[in-house]
Amino acid sequence: MPECRNCGATLREEYRFCPMCATPQTDEASRRLNQYIEQRATKRQASGGTASSNGAENDGTLRGRLQYAAGYVAIVLGLATVTAVAGVFFLLAGLFLLPPIHGRIESAVGRRLGPAPTAGVAGVLAAFGLVVFVFL
Repeated sequence: MPECRNCGATLREEYRFCPMCATPQTDEASRRLNQYIEQRATKRQASGGTASSNGAENDGTLRGRLQYAAGYVAIVLGLATVTAVAGVFFLLAGLFLLPPIHGRIESAVGRRLGPAPTAGVAGVLAAFGLVVFVFL
């Protein structure tokens, strides 16, 4: 029985990859793995950002950084006014803006939400919070 090129584990003849360390065991398997990696890298570059398994992640752009900043500011504002009913609206607006949570919402909806709907929902929630804070 052959041994793995990398870790020395005992392999069956038909194995193209080691089940212990995933190292390709044939030149053809190595070529196909490299081709797959190149295709994924090209697709990722073409999409213009990094997508996580949950749908969204901070891609390092100004928009992504501002989304985190605005989300955290709204959460802090919500925590500061948590004794008032307005705090709930600020907290919801902040949570909606945070990219990881926003990605989960996009996954649940089944499609990507653009910047306009994101800003709209967060703005409406923050406006409700402000109105409740001022008038109650």
